[in-house]
Amino acid sequence: MTAAISELGRELQLVHAAQWLYSVNGEPFVPGDGDPYACLVRGFDDHTARLHAACAERGPLWRSRLGTWVAGSAALPALLGHPALVVAAAVPQAEPWLPAPDRQRAAARGLAHRGGRGTVRAAATVLRRLIAEAVAGLRPGPADLITAVAAPLAATGYAALLGVAEDRHAEFAAAVADTAPAVDALLCPQSLAATVRAAAGVRGLRELLASSGHGEAGLVLAVAGTRAATDLLGEALLRLADRPGEWARAGSDPAAAAAAVRAATPTHGPWHLHPLTALTPLEAAGVRIGAGDRVTLVPEPGGTAPAPYARLLLPGARAVAEEALRHLAVRFPHVRSDGAPVRARRAPVTRRLIRVPALLGEEETR
Repeated sequence: MTAAISELGRELQLVHAAQWLYSVNGEPFVPGDGDPYACLVRGFDDHTARLHAACAERGPLWRSRLGTWVAGSAALPALLGHPALVVAAAVPQAEPWLPAPDRQRAAARGLAHRGGRGTVRAAATVLRRLIAEAVAGLRPGPADLITAVAAPLAATGYAALLGVAEDRHAEFAAAVADTAPAVDALLCPQSLAATVRAAAGVRGLRELLASSGHGEAGLVLAVAGTRAATDLLGEALLRLADRPGEWARAGSDPAAAAAAVRAATPTHGPWHLHPLTALTPLEAAGVRIGAGDRVTLVPEPGGTAPAPYARLLLPGARAVAEEALRHLAVRFPHVRSDGAPVRARRAPVTRRLIRVPALLGEEETR
């Protein structure tokens, strides 16, 4: 282990320790009501509605013990799309995959172009063929709908959208798998092993996409877009398991598949928390935010439109999830749950599923 990696591990441990400390103590080392934002970002609470409510009770915009400004729904209208706010990591990164703050406006335009509806339409034929081939390679029987189905199909879909050479699709999928926790790592430190693995995946994707003519926007789509597609497809599969009527309609009617994916999409988009940094001073809800201050948007479940940056991920992610869902429902006439779903720890941004046991096929699921 190099000195740099060792130091990174120490920094990640310190940040995560602070999140745990303030989650249970209102003041340092003083037992009392904990900081609800610290509870959210540590990523170990299965039921977060009470934490969202506790954050809202503290006001529209307040400062966490972690030093971050926490913006609830009442402050969001003034902050959503504010030109002074850019997406930025709140914890140390081994290999950054987001554009530098001063590059993010240009990168947002690139995201809209590379991952927008125009690109989806242009790649529709290739996307359909590659997803169909990938689904045809799946076998009936017991399966984890995340690791064996949603994740590889999302990687296949984004390889098509990003124009990755087909002889490098396996390499692309492996690199994407390594970056699975990268979005959540913006707010919650991951283990050192996961952090190092994600860094290797980011480097691999950067090299792959450079040869495909993609730059910063392509890397964001490969990391965060594929993450969003995996999560949307996984949530849709979880929802449709044991609902044979809706499952059959998803295979026979593209509109039904699209509706199923939309039903699995939170109203605030693929991210449950939005980590931002202020480039210049600004004021919201009567509070002055300084240049360089961190701000996290904490939308209430079901009550807010997606933050602009995360919204740019939706066209591509939904297209991939819809195409995959439709082909899966045709290939496997029945799907039945086969155990309890499991969500990742340390995943406050995505709250992603990591395991959905199921039985795919016909005879196996009767």
